[in-house]
Amino acid sequence: MNLGPAASRRDRVIVHLLVLVPVLVLAPVLALVSPLHAQQPLIPQPVRAVMQPGAFHFDASTTILIEGDSGVPAATAGYLAEMFGRVSSFTPKIAANGGVTNPRNSVLLSLRSENGVHPEGYMLRVSPGGAVLRASTEAGLFYGIQTLRQLLPPRFESAEGRDTVRGWDLPCCMIQDAPRFRWRGLLLDCCRHFMDVEFVKRTIDLIAQLKMNRLHWHLTEDQGWRIEIRKYPLLTDIGAWRTEPDGSRYGGYYTQDQIRDVVAYAAVRHVTVVPEIEMPGHSLAALAAYPKLSCTGGPFDVANSWGVFKDIYCAGNDDTFTFLAGVLTEVMQLFPSQYIHIGGDEAPKFRWEHCDLCQARMAAEGLADEEALQSWFIARIERFLNKHGRWLIGWDEILQGGLAPNATVQSWQGLEGAAAAARSGHTAIVSPTSHAYFDYPVSSIDLEKVYAFDPVPPELTAADAVYILGGECNMWTERAPQRLVESKLYPRILAMAEVLWAPTWQRTYGDFHRRVQNYYPRLDTLGVRYGFEAAPVRFDIRRDSAQNALIVALSAGQPGLRFRYFDPSDPFTERQYDGSITLYGTGTLRAFAEAADERRAGGTLRSDTLDLRYDLHAGVGAAVTLGQRFSASYSAGGADAMADGLRGTDNFRDGRWQGYEAKDVEITLDLGSERFISELSAGFLQYQPAWIFMPRSVTFSISRDGTSFTDVFTMENDESDREENAFTREFGVPVGGQSARYVRLRAKTIGTCPDWHPGAGGKAWIFIDEFVVR
Repeated sequence: MNLGPAASRRDRVIVHLLVLVPVLVLAPVLALVSPLHAQQPLIPQPVRAVMQPGAFHFDASTTILIEGDSGVPAATAGYLAEMFGRVSSFTPKIAANGGVTNPRNSVLLSLRSENGVHPEGYMLRVSPGGAVLRASTEAGLFYGIQTLRQLLPPRFESAEGRDTVRGWDLPCCMIQDAPRFRWRGLLLDCCRHFMDVEFVKRTIDLIAQLKMNRLHWHLTEDQGWRIEIRKYPLLTDIGAWRTEPDGSRYGGYYTQDQIRDVVAYAAVRHVTVVPEIEMPGHSLAALAAYPKLSCTGGPFDVANSWGVFKDIYCAGNDDTFTFLAGVLTEVMQLFPSQYIHIGGDEAPKFRWEHCDLCQARMAAEGLADEEALQSWFIARIERFLNKHGRWLIGWDEILQGGLAPNATVQSWQGLEGAAAAARSGHTAIVSPTSHAYFDYPVSSIDLEKVYAFDPVPPELTAADAVYILGGECNMWTERAPQRLVESKLYPRILAMAEVLWAPTWQRTYGDFHRRVQNYYPRLDTLGVRYGFEAAPVRFDIRRDSAQNALIVALSAGQPGLRFRYFDPSDPFTERQYDGSITLYGTGTLRAFAEAADERRAGGTLRSDTLDLRYDLHAGVGAAVTLGQRFSASYSAGGADAMADGLRGTDNFRDGRWQGYEAKDVEITLDLGSERFISELSAGFLQYQPAWIFMPRSVTFSISRDGTSFTDVFTMENDESDREENAFTREFGVPVGGQSARYVRLRAKTIGTCPDWHPGAGGKAWIFIDEFVVR
């Protein structure tokens, strides 16, 4: 079916169904005959794999045969030959089959539509006499080759000692395989931190081995413009470079020749490169180059900090759309992808609300509000792309104000965006923060959590579920320069690859985890510096009321780790952990995990040092009453956490902070009996790039009966709201030895982000970790 500009959304969904239905029909049949195949660490797991006795010896006398006129391209056969030639003392010959139905000592490649195989599926049979690989598309052949590759030992990935390698043994097997989803992707953010071309190519190689087929290339951001646009040279002359806080210059961009090279390299590996050109938000780098495209006219600097910025493209300025049309025209010339991603996320409306041109546009178009204006903006860009035979993808914010007619939604704020899109007949890609954001630490998203991900929202009917194209894992790089990317991706991307390929009825975490352990030697040989499967250090804490102490045990998130720690009583001496640790008073316990494995690329695997801050004050264990409900996303474990003696770090995601969005905070402690109180205090965190601010003031009160409270003191905030780094602050006051059973604090919120803030007008947060009584 021709999916050109005249194709409707319905046409595209029909094609998706034609791709999906063979798997849906085949899966339950294969379930009846598919034995366990943990003997081979195949990732992703094939739909059906039957391992058999014996092996086929592949050596210099083996030929790669192309079956008759089946149409196997020379590039595919050449890829297979080169794969062996790179690691062997020989490169196998390629020849036409000549009509022999069961040739000996060969790998026969068959590419025929009548092979009866799913478009991306394949059938592989290895016997002592040779191997046969059948598929109905080139992609299917390629994925069969990747399975064949994984059937060989990990040393097959290394060219070291190739001159002495005379042959390889392929285990005998019968494999029939096809993917569950057609969209199996990785987002790589090369804007916050720039990645060199060779690294991008290596990333493509690695995901292709896992049968992933989309590289979502994030190329424009507030912090850098990374793609050469010849019509607008200032985008790379100015927009590709930022001045860091230390005064250094940072940046880079890809020339059009480099992009063509990457796209062609990916195509050989059946990876489609999908470019993302952000609009209307996340556009500060472009506005630094062309400030007249903004609502204020600038000037602007390329951002050198993270967050969301209020200066975005002006929707009322026709020059904005002339510019974007020029950019997208060159983008389409470079990327043959059917889809172009335009972002559409995190676009503050503050400037539009105060812009005469934007308000005039709203009046002229009959738009009710700024959300409708964004919808109009996206729809205009979509019409331009559709006119050129391309389809638009946007983050789930494009649902706000009304979805453009043919748009595909990428759902990141949960599964709700994907469900809403599917129910309205729009296709969706699913990559929620809960399971797919690999910039998050493994303490938030570990290997098992990724494996539990299902891109299909559970509330969808079978008829609506067909609109789910698949999913992606997102590698945002605010805190991940190139050297750290692989340790963030691996091993978690192994789980995502299997989730997007294998049917749900077949997957069990225990089996997958065993295969991952056997897959590590392959990653070692490939030189992948993988990270941990789960939080490497866990503090298991028990309170001993009799001793007024904390008993802390260290536990590991995966096998084979040992711990070292720094005792608060001697913080400069590193100790080997060999049992529980007892903590008294106030201090910080610091610990890390390591696993020495010389096979691993880089040797010892060592975690970051994890801090446990504690303060066993007089209020620990008091009954807690909250005046307002905290955010479910930042609960710190519940109300009792406000008097548990555990303190937060400067990382607002460390699990110790309780968050309140645009709310004042009121906390009351019942100490159980009346006592003398010398001091009251509470800890707060500020990180304004994440919209977290210090309270405007904190008022402390005391009471003997829990009904009548007397204000002791109000402490005003004197910290700068503009400080960009995260920091903590103790708001405290001497009480002077007054007697009370109940103590209360009231913290006043800033309410909304101030006008100067990138999120001006958005709801601001208060983060508190402990109400301290002395």
